[in-house]
Amino acid sequence: MTALPGRLDAAGLSAPARRWLRAALAEGEAGPAPEDLTDWTGPEGGLRDDAALLMGSDIGGTKAQSVLCDLSGRVLAEVKAPTAPEGGLAVVEQLRAQKTALLERAQVAPDRLRAAGIGLPAAVDPRSGRLHRAPNVSDLEGRDLRDVIGRALGLPVAVENDVNMAVLGESWLGHGRGRENVVFIALGTGIGMGAMVHGRLLRGAHGAAGEIAALPIGADPFDPATHASGALESVISSAALRAAYAAGGGTAPGNLRELFERPGDPAFAAVLDGLAAKLAQAVLSVCAVIDPSRVIFGGSIGSRPELQERLAAALARCMPEPPDCHVSALGNRAGVLGAARAARLALAESLA
Repeated sequence: MTALPGRLDAAGLSAPARRWLRAALAEGEAGPAPEDLTDWTGPEGGLRDDAALLMGSDIGGTKAQSVLCDLSGRVLAEVKAPTAPEGGLAVVEQLRAQKTALLERAQVAPDRLRAAGIGLPAAVDPRSGRLHRAPNVSDLEGRDLRDVIGRALGLPVAVENDVNMAVLGESWLGHGRGRENVVFIALGTGIGMGAMVHGRLLRGAHGAAGEIAALPIGADPFDPATHASGALESVISSAALRAAYAAGGGTAPGNLRELFERPGDPAFAAVLDGLAAKLAQAVLSVCAVIDPSRVIFGGSIGSRPELQERLAAALARCMPEPPDCHVSALGNRAGVLGAARAARLALAESLA
């Protein structure tokens, strides 16, 4: 296999140094460092947080967000922009532009950036790196996006589903820290889930593990009309909730965010009650299969306290022992920080 541009040059390192550095990047602890790693270690012999920089990106349907951070996840620079509407290779070019912007904002040399992680609203085959179920970059489906983006950025690259990146972020720096079995449920425009099981991302055979949008809750999974988005998502997406509000007699104008900001609307309260009941059934299903020690919620709807209060009540009615539930500690940075964590792991892998 041809090495990607930007692969960490380990030619000058001894075999013990490569093994130590790989373990330190992947696991955080690796014992005493060999003597030929002075550029990577501090006075006490551990891996220096500033020894390398990482890029973490979250490419959504409407927003492209990227951060530059050190090995501990400390953010040094951040950029946000509307996602390139052309999709596909235009998104790849946007990532290259955001890389340049991050380095300029942080005023650091390009060679300090060692790896990148990219989260996308798509399923990524864990073996081939190929995308499927990728509406925003559909012209890249079937291609190894790790190779495409890696060559564009000149870096080792990790590519994952965006909610997988969010659960990675929470497991590294948020409410999942120190826990081996955690799930992250993102609810906003649609719904998705990332899961850590025994400390490892649960990807499945084709990278589609966690696609809870397809759970047979709230709608008929045998109805072809639900096949594109999934039965559950067809009734709890932001568009579906807005439609349910109107069907229930709601007359206030505006989007869901504006409806949340108008308390006391009985039609919207009924929508939230129904949403909480369906979401509780989804959590029950997830717990029956994965048994997480904590469920973390994110997204523009999933993080709302009005929903969380109702969800807690619904879970108490349908589960004898509801799971420990929290709203994301990292907020809208969960995905990009998880992508930075994936970048650190990709950097470790580049030493193999």
